[in-house]
Amino acid sequence: MNKPKFIFKLFLFLSVLSVTNSFAQNETKTPPADQCYEVVLQILIASNNAAEKNVVPPTLSNVVKKLKTLYAFSDYRLTTTSLQRTSNSIKYKSLLSDFSQNPDNAAPVFSEWALMNLRNLPNSSGRNTLQFEYFKFDARIPVMTERVKDASEKTAPIVNYDSVGISTTRFSLSENEATVIGSLATSKPGELMFLVLTVKPVE
Repeated sequence: MNKPKFIFKLFLFLSVLSVTNSFAQNETKTPPADQCYEVVLQILIASNNAAEKNVVPPTLSNVVKKLKTLYAFSDYRLTTTSLQRTSNSIKYKSLLSDFSQNPDNAAPVFSEWALMNLRNLPNSSGRNTLQFEYFKFDARIPVMTERVKDASEKTAPIVNYDSVGISTTRFSLSENEATVIGSLATSKPGELMFLVLTVKPVE
């Protein structure tokens, strides 16, 4: 056998093998894509006004059942559902309805909520638990303070905005389980709104 040719072929083979191993190592070092989650924030309104009674979706039936053991309200209705996707954090601004003090009050209600630094951690029993570093919800609600007459003797409301909200740090909840984050008063007497958060992993 021609020794130079043999050495050259051996060198070429080792070079190809080295490059192949290098590509394989680079492929194995590529980190997997971050897990994506579907985050649903829902607002329940509790009152004793049977005329405003509404059907609560089955996904919130356990939440309502628990709330009825803690509060004296007889009627619950779902007013708002917000669905977002994230692998880490959410910041959301929008308008809300059904919070005005008077039905003829056309002033909008502004809302804002944020959820920061989502992590998936196992609890003591090995079940997946979702932990957040921070959650905040704010709503600016119009409240009519008085009525004044304009030049044509028509009355118009004077509206001021009051803010309500809740913020909390480092809390946990289970995957795909509706969880009450907190309760807030509305501008209507004898009502409370409950913030319900549900988070589930998605492909």
